[in-house]
Parts: sequence; structure tokens; C-alpha cells
Amino acid sequence: MDFRGLVKFTLVDYPGKIGCIVFSGGCNLRCPFCHNPCLVFDPGSQPKVTEKEFFNFLERRKGLLEGVVFSGGEPLLNASLPDIVSRVRSSGFCAKIDTNGTLPEKLSELLADSGADALGIDYKAPRERYCQLTGSSDPAIAEKVLKSLGIALSSGLALDIRTTVHRSLLDVAALGAMYEELKAAGVNSWTLQQYHPVEVIDDELSKKPTFSDAELVRIARRFGPAVRVRGLTGRIIENG
Repeated sequence: MDFRGLVKFTLVDYPGKIGCIVFSGGCNLRCPFCHNPCLVFDPGSQPKVTEKEFFNFLERRKGLLEGVVFSGGEPLLNASLPDIVSRVRSSGFCAKIDTNGTLPEKLSELLADSGADALGIDYKAPRERYCQLTGSSDPAIAEKVLKSLGIALSSGLALDIRTTVHRSLLDVAALGAMYEELKAAGVNSWTLQQYHPVEVIDDELSKKPTFSDAELVRIARRFGPAVRVRGLTGRIIENG
């Protein structure tokens, strides 16, 4: 597997677990708010982490780390992901897959072949604007994501469905439409994720005003306790 980054410790990316994050290169979307543009456009520019280095690292962290987050890019684009996930789980670690949800068949294959312990799935836009806000030319892209959500919900795994919010891309009306779409799909927990003003695909975004953490909490309250906010620090902010 083409690993292009390793964060050796995280308390926020795998809820409830002490984890690490391993990044893979390549993505089939071009979301303007993506904070890993190098992994999308030029993964070869990032230092490679070999599988041997990765598993040696995990061996040294037994008893200290509980889980591994597979992120990207889009990890499901990697054909060897099921094998790697199986090895991670057989080594005694939990595995969480962060995916954009556009590859439901590959998600089904992964869960059937090697399993997983948790999933993070991005729901990026209202259905009618999915292509526009993700840079995709696939007119069925939103339906594929909703199919992935159905697979995830049926799996019974721990699931984090999240949306990165920037005011210039998603206003309150758009978030309301997304809430209704997710509710119709059977989703009962949704995370509004604060836009992080770092290097992103569209550099102009960080020059434009967006919602504050407090404003996002007020928006979440409109939808009820099933909607929560992950603030700029990466931690969940209570909306009660």
C-alpha cells in the first residue's frame, strides 16, 4: 500500500480510542476545502512510509495505541487496503476507515473480506450540488455516497458521518437540506466539522469569512441533539 504519511498519536481522529493515522495517496474528488491537496495531486511528493516501517511502528506501540485510522486521499482506492486492515486487526489494533463514500462496492468488499471496527464517512453537500462541491463529473456521485451510508448503517459499526462546513459553500439552508437527506437515509447522528484554514485546494476559501465554532453550535441546535459540532481544535463541542 502506498502510505504517504503517518501521524503517530491522536486523541481526536478515532473517537474513544488512542490512535494513529496513516495516509494514502490519491483521491477521486477535488473538494475545494480538502486540507491534504498534496495527497490528491502529487502524493509522490510526500515521504513514503513502507509497510515494513508501518508494522514495525505498530509492534513498538502495542499496549500504548488502540487503533489505526486509515485516511487520505481516499484509502479505498488502494487494492491492498483489505489485506493491510486484516493485518492491523490481527495484530490486536482496531481499524477505522475514513472514506468519502463514493466507492460503495469497495466498501462492501472491505467489510466482507477483512472487516473494520469503525467508519468515518463524509457527506459533503446537498444531493443536487454534490458534483459542484466535490469537483466530480459523475452524476451518480451523491447516490453512491448514500449507498455507502446504507452499507455502513447496516454493518452496525461505530460510525462518524461528518460534513466540513464553510459559509461560502454551505449556508444554513444547504445544511438543512442535507439534514433532511440524511434523516431520510436513516442517519441519526451527524457531525458538522469546522473548516480548518490551512493549505487547501482552493486557497481563496481561507480568505473568506466562515462560521465560528459558536455559530456552528447554534446551527446544530436547530436540528436537535443528533447533530453535533467538531470545532477548530478537532474536539466535539457540546450543543446542549
